[in-house]
Amino acid sequence: MPSRSLAPGEEHDVRTGKEYLAALNDGRKVWVGDELVDNVATHPKTRAYAHSIASFYDLHHRPDLQDTMTFVDEDGVRRSMTWFQHRSKEDLRRKRHYLETVQRELGGGAIPRTPDVNNYVLLTYVDDPEPWSSQSVGTDGRDLTKGIFDFWNLMRDGDFNATPAFVDPQADRSRDSAQAESPALRVVATSDEGITVRGVKAISTGVAFGDWIHIGVFYRPGIVSEQIIYGAVRTNTPGVTIICRESNAREGGEVEHPLASRGDELDSIIVFEDVLIPWDRVFHIGNPQHASLYPQRVFDWLHYHSLVRAMVKAELMLGLALLITEHIGTYQLPPVQARIARFAGFHLTLKAHVVGSEDQGFFTPGGIFKPNVLMFDFGRAYYIEHISDMVHELIDLSGRAALIYPTEGQWERPELRPWLEALQTGPVGRPHDRLKISRVIRDMFLSDWGDRISTFENFNGTPLLAIRSLTMKRAEMSPSGAMADLARKVCGIENVRNDEETVYEAQANYARRQDASRHGA
Repeated sequence: MPSRSLAPGEEHDVRTGKEYLAALNDGRKVWVGDELVDNVATHPKTRAYAHSIASFYDLHHRPDLQDTMTFVDEDGVRRSMTWFQHRSKEDLRRKRHYLETVQRELGGGAIPRTPDVNNYVLLTYVDDPEPWSSQSVGTDGRDLTKGIFDFWNLMRDGDFNATPAFVDPQADRSRDSAQAESPALRVVATSDEGITVRGVKAISTGVAFGDWIHIGVFYRPGIVSEQIIYGAVRTNTPGVTIICRESNAREGGEVEHPLASRGDELDSIIVFEDVLIPWDRVFHIGNPQHASLYPQRVFDWLHYHSLVRAMVKAELMLGLALLITEHIGTYQLPPVQARIARFAGFHLTLKAHVVGSEDQGFFTPGGIFKPNVLMFDFGRAYYIEHISDMVHELIDLSGRAALIYPTEGQWERPELRPWLEALQTGPVGRPHDRLKISRVIRDMFLSDWGDRISTFENFNGTPLLAIRSLTMKRAEMSPSGAMADLARKVCGIENVRNDEETVYEAQANYARRQDASRHGA
């Protein structure tokens, strides 16, 4: 795709899809199913998704999307909106418009983890790097903040893709000691060069298609200091092996499988065999208490995006319900319209959570304007609680149109075409258009490929129970916190606080400091 014209004196630093695909041929060690893949950009099991990510980069070079997909920074360099730091409510809404445009252009939620989402989580480090360094244990007093900023600049200047790898193996939850005994990634040696790590990360989505692996950890009971690691390594680093599950992508081209033919993100296990992470790529190590609360702020950005993507997907579902019922002639029936109205309510409720989280946002310690965490997390909870019911409703409204329809090859056969066309004819629209609608519904909601996305959405960083549990860890949700102030006032109860800070309060206050506004918002 040709580059657009630049303004006088303007530099352009946005990666192209061609550049991205070329960078994937770097010797990374990737297994997909039973096969060792030589080049993920060209191998039949991986090339479709690699080209989908290349399409993401090429969106930034479309002249009609220039103002949505890119911005000019303070140095006069035009960059991807991936790297835009929103410092006002208007800035945040501009970023959200970018995030939802990516989803709209790439299948309405068909590709959940694009580079803009993966890299969004790095914002927490550069926003407030000091605690990551000062709270580390085992650095011999090294200042890790310089490496944090250097890594952000490296990623931004190369427009790279850093895929998160935070999830550890499932240990025996009946005993806390099992976590320490698990094969989870851990520090096995420290030197002047950096830290050497060994072990596994149990789930990393899309890591086979990334430039860098962003290593982190979620707190688990019994986790030991050696397992607390935040940092980054190149995907092709010696000692790194990526083991992907079997692909759910479907062959047959975009006509037969308009969404599932775009490839599969390939959730993966990553094995690290004595891998050196230089100190300038280490963001934090050694402190389980730090990992118990603060790193959740890393994934706040990803979860805000998850709600934006859910909003776009709900809009797609509403549109599919409208189109398929119009084509089969049931749209005008009052009971059907009442059922379709549920999709409108589903979409608008999610949109209300997005808009409300932005309207009730606040400034972080580094001056980033952040959407209200409770609002977007409970928007995600609403989606998780209702999406299965809405999928069943859409399939039921579609009737046999979502299950029984011809292949494109059957449709093109002259001896079959008259019969098949008659079966797809309705009050409006062309018969072939009904096939197109049915195929999207099938791919998204009635296939292994679609089921994988729904499972991913259910456990994306924090499942429903975790959303609720983390909510109750927030300072304002304690009985002595702000959310009980009105009840105390109505009941005539004085808020008496113990001068001696409890362990719970100490943790909650630590978390609150990370979400404090330096501007009083």
